Amino acid sequence: MISTEEILDTIRGEVSLGESMKEHTALKIGGSADFYVDPLDRDDLCRALDLFEARNLPYRLIGRGTNLLVNDDGIRGAVIVTARALGDYTIRKNIVTSGAGVSLAMIAEKTFSASLGGLEMLQGIPGTVGGAIAMNAGAYGQEFSDVVSWVEIFENGKPRVISRSEIEFGYRYSSLKDHAVLGSGMLLKKLSSAEHDKRDRLRREAFQKRAASQPLSMPNAGSIFRNPRPEENPSGLGAGQMIDACGLKGVHRGGAMISHEHGNFIVNTGQATAADVFELICLAKDHVRKMFGVTLELEIKLLGFEQTLC
Repeated sequence: MISTEEILDTIRGEVSLGESMKEHTALKIGGSADFYVDPLDRDDLCRALDLFEARNLPYRLIGRGTNLLVNDDGIRGAVIVTARALGDYTIRKNIVTSGAGVSLAMIAEKTFSASLGGLEMLQGIPGTVGGAIAMNAGAYGQEFSDVVSWVEIFENGKPRVISRSEIEFGYRYSSLKDHAVLGSGMLLKKLSSAEHDKRDRLRREAFQKRAASQPLSMPNAGSIFRNPRPEENPSGLGAGQMIDACGLKGVHRGGAMISHEHGNFIVNTGQATAADVFELICLAKDHVRKMFGVTLELEIKLLGFEQTLC
């Protein structure tokens, strides 16, 4: 067990009790966390992790809350936000060192402006470096695993650096998905002027495609489901295309709706609850399973849910 006084005495940053997660998730949905912790710096965050692990208090690191669905009943334990404590980065030649709380879009822009290739197609993903590692974020032919050299995690009471060879990456998967990621080192490619111009054209085309096909003006958590693996999906369709083929675009449950623009997005139309979103998740999975024989797997993370399958 742990007391509130012990947490407040240990952590120098901000600690809130019963903090609503609605303002900390892109979906603008979620109940309260027992403790919402915004550590002052990296050392402060590590002290918090050490304390919570020693006292067996459940915790979850989050970045910008972009791929999260938080239960309406909230989250037991602590939610630790990484943006301030793990928000530093350096770019030296073609080597990038980044804290887990750094915006993925920002580091992709900064590195491309420095004529470094490898992250530029990920600029439209609204998450953090930590999230990109945990889920092996990717877009338009690039994946985060392509550039990772090492990752620092917090394990057994202290930080530990592990090499790329020790990490298993797959499509929207990393063996570090349940670890406390502190940061990463990346090796990027120096681009010639011609290569930079070519990649810039491709990048701009990708931005235009994303803006035209995704509901960026409404609260959402990004892609709800992973695209099925080819060997599991004879149709060759993506998750959004299959949901569209099932006639589910525009379907509402409460204040949640499967987007008209993209079937793999669920949007909050104003007063959605996590229960509304979860019902649409189950509806889409059921229809796709019946029509295509494919079981869709979640790409978003569910927090505070005892039931995670349907």
